[in-house]
Amino acid sequence: MIQRIQSVFLFLAVVFAGLLFATPIASFDYGNDFMTLTILGVQNQHDALYFSNTYSLPLLALTILMIVIPLFTIFKFKNRNLQLKLSSLTVFLNAIFCGLVFLYYVSDIQKTIASETVVYSFGAYIPLINMVLAVLAMRWIKKDIELIKSVDRLR
Repeated sequence: MIQRIQSVFLFLAVVFAGLLFATPIASFDYGNDFMTLTILGVQNQHDALYFSNTYSLPLLALTILMIVIPLFTIFKFKNRNLQLKLSSLTVFLNAIFCGLVFLYYVSDIQKTIASETVVYSFGAYIPLINMVLAVLAMRWIKKDIELIKSVDRLR
């Protein structure tokens, strides 16, 4: 059934992942200007030009997967084991997104533009929120699986 609590958690994960299209991930100060990292690339606020497309493709692909997989998972309510596997895949994709942003892209952009300060925006924490939501969904899916097993034992 679609109205289960894990469906709410997965839907919230879809909504938060969709917010990545509108929110910046990090801002970098250099000189009198600053640049922002979004899933669409790195943007110079003063000139409004994207100077790097190498950052945008992996983040954009991961974001689309972070939207599509939980949305698909919601409608696989009859196959709880598949829901469990897809939810764990969602956690894994969000972890990859966090790793790319925090460990690779931020340090690479800092070196490229010689920036000393980095300010993480709300977009940097969205994958962490999505991981928590996916883990909560997995917990409730496991409870449903256990409930079905206990009912089958009573028959």
